[in-house]
Amino acid sequence: MQFWIKCTRLGSGDPYHVNISLVGGMRREGGKTILEFVGSNAQTIEVIETPEEILAIHLGTAGGQRS
Repeated sequence: MQFWIKCTRLGSGDPYHVNISLVGGMRREGGKTILEFVGSNAQTIEVIETPEEILAIHLGTAGGQRS
């Protein structure tokens, strides 16, 4: 199981490595996924991968691999 996964930032297309254990929630809005991090100073980031793709990458299944 991977705890650090590579996502793609919305807008810039830059890779962004996310520690999935620090993600407290995620939701899909239109063409973006919003990852909400845990903590008292919680932040969010917008990525292009769907929640299903993020979970597949995290769990190591082939369905989460983007080309």
